[in-house]
Amino acid sequence: MKQVKGFIRSFTILTLAFLMFSGGAAFASAASESSKSTPDLLIRKIMGLAYESQQSINSEPFSVGDSLKKVEKAWGPPEDLSTVAANYWSRNVRFLYDDSTGRKTITGIDDFDPQLQTIHLSELKGLIGKPVSEEEQEGMYYVTYTDNKNYKVVFVFESAWINPDPKLYMYTLELADNKSGK
Repeated sequence: MKQVKGFIRSFTILTLAFLMFSGGAAFASAASESSKSTPDLLIRKIMGLAYESQQSINSEPFSVGDSLKKVEKAWGPPEDLSTVAANYWSRNVRFLYDDSTGRKTITGIDDFDPQLQTIHLSELKGLIGKPVSEEEQEGMYYVTYTDNKNYKVVFVFESAWINPDPKLYMYTLELADNKSGK
């Protein structure tokens, strides 16, 4: 009887150990799957923010159409300022603005977060589909998507001449051509 109980106990412990290790492998597998989907999640976030609020990943809570003065009030002065762009390098974002307006209206947002470099051209096209335009210019490859109502997103990739499936460098968010501000 002691031998049977010992056998059952050993069998139970081995079974639990097996389940724990196989569950751990499944968890590790699931974790690696989610890291593989990071580019897809980033692309969805970029397009969702563009559509919903004309914001980039790093510009939140500010959007195209807001005033640069509003950004400066919340974030402080830009790290670098020209007559058309306010760079917040530490936040990986550049606000393009119209200096002719008193409020310095934001006309576009450049987002250059380092995590964008996990996105390749084939992943972008595979998820979103055919772009409105594609062009190689000055060593960069530009891919444009728009909904023609709210936004236009121009993805800037490394040269497609060097690599047929280049990595994303940055993207620019603007209002759609037929939308003139908030």
